[in-house]
Amino acid sequence: MGPGASWEKALAKALKKLSMPSVQAAFEYTGNPAHGDYATNIAMRLAPQLKRAPIVIAQEIAEALQADSQICRVVDKVEVVPPGFINVFLSPAGLQSNISTILSAGADFGRSISKSQKLKVQIEFISANPTGPLTLANGRGGFLGDCLSNVLGAAGYGVTREYYVNDAGEQVRKLGWSVLAVLGHETPYRQEELYQGDYIKVLAKKLKRGIKKTDAKTADIIAKDAAKILLADIKRAVKKAGITFDVWFSERKMRRGGLVDETLKVLKRKKLVEEKEGALWLKAQDLGESKDKVLIKSSGDPTYLLPDLAYHWNKLKVRKFNTVIDIVGADHHGHMQALKAGLKALGLKQPDVILVQLVRLIEKGQEVKMSKRAGTFVTLEELLDAVGSDVARWFFLQSSPTSHMDFDLGLARQHSDKNPVYYVQYAHARIASILRKARDAFAEPHRTKTQNHAELLTHPNEIALMKQLIKLPDLIIRTSKNYEVHHLTTYAKELATAFHTFYRDCHVISEDKELTSSRLALCRATQIALTNTLRLMGISAPEKM
Repeated sequence: MGPGASWEKALAKALKKLSMPSVQAAFEYTGNPAHGDYATNIAMRLAPQLKRAPIVIAQEIAEALQADSQICRVVDKVEVVPPGFINVFLSPAGLQSNISTILSAGADFGRSISKSQKLKVQIEFISANPTGPLTLANGRGGFLGDCLSNVLGAAGYGVTREYYVNDAGEQVRKLGWSVLAVLGHETPYRQEELYQGDYIKVLAKKLKRGIKKTDAKTADIIAKDAAKILLADIKRAVKKAGITFDVWFSERKMRRGGLVDETLKVLKRKKLVEEKEGALWLKAQDLGESKDKVLIKSSGDPTYLLPDLAYHWNKLKVRKFNTVIDIVGADHHGHMQALKAGLKALGLKQPDVILVQLVRLIEKGQEVKMSKRAGTFVTLEELLDAVGSDVARWFFLQSSPTSHMDFDLGLARQHSDKNPVYYVQYAHARIASILRKARDAFAEPHRTKTQNHAELLTHPNEIALMKQLIKLPDLIIRTSKNYEVHHLTTYAKELATAFHTFYRDCHVISEDKELTSSRLALCRATQIALTNTLRLMGISAPEKM
């Protein structure tokens, strides 16, 4: 557990001791040494309730914190500044004591084992229809979901990673007709409504045998076989990207199991379904939406909404997940609003929805146009072949999913420190090199259990590096709550920069054996933090570059 979380516990203890209201408050990293290392504005939040000056409240809380024996061991001073901020300055001794803790924890450094967090979380991501290959854009939600799953697991949650396979409905049926159209058969669709691209021609070559006539039944058979082939391609691309799923949930099997029909019956019993214009509609306006939503079209096919409601019924009512996280494209905003309204009507908990904005692929300053329907797109596998999984992951993860992003292909291809992933990986490789040299220089290798002489780590750059190291546990806890995994890339870069600066100014291996031991311990602790951070992002930590 990091210092922020520890101090928040101490803060809660101090408030109780002072008979002050319990308020959810956090110690935030200041980023400005003049304001301490961490600070909280809790006094200003309490002032309206206590009807007292925040500066007076802050002073009382600061005194209570300074009297806490746990805090005294790691804090140099607690300072109160107008209008009521409480600033905490870490002590060198407190920072030094963390080195042995990190070395002992190893791969578990940063992880939480709190029993109260052993809750079941389901994360659904990618879930692209099996009507074409995964595209560049699918990579953004894919890597986000995979990384967030890692973070939640590290924070102590029981995580299920899931891909919802839309292998039923009109979009799959249209796939069958698209294949038949390539083979010269008449279809009930206009050409521009069908799927295009070389992959359709490949499917046509694979499936053309045995086609004797053109009718809806034949199109459905072709569609089913084509969807299976494309799903296998999707699974291959996912594996190549290093993304794992625990469950591949089939819409077709769910429909066969009767859950979609049962969900419709429940909505009807609640008098939230009406028939008009030959279709069945969810009375979404009665649930606060601006307009009603179609559940079953006049053709008899369900829209995306009804099976999705049934799917969430399965998540929340059948499998009883405590939290459901849906990662979807920003173009699904309207659908997710309707879904939430329907779930509310069903008496089910709302999912946490992460809307992922669009990605532009930029090459030589120009945007590469992409359209899945037109068949002009860059597949995820093509991107991985061009830049590798590590680079692709970093580039997608470094931006908040709520912002539009440009994927700079030229920068991604650069094997230099201008490319941020290589900059961070180089720090890890440099540490590995230092530790190899140490093993060669000393008859007895420096192991975790040897005397680390951490008290000798007093150089400003050593202090700065140790301050970066202790941020990881708090970062994991906070990311598990706000889902903002892009902060991991920022942390990794800051940690790498702090190490590079330390390495530049502090000679690690010298004639002074005790100082060498202390700096090697700091190197190993940094290597652990870098490895664990990169692992959370699914990025490799190379020993050599």
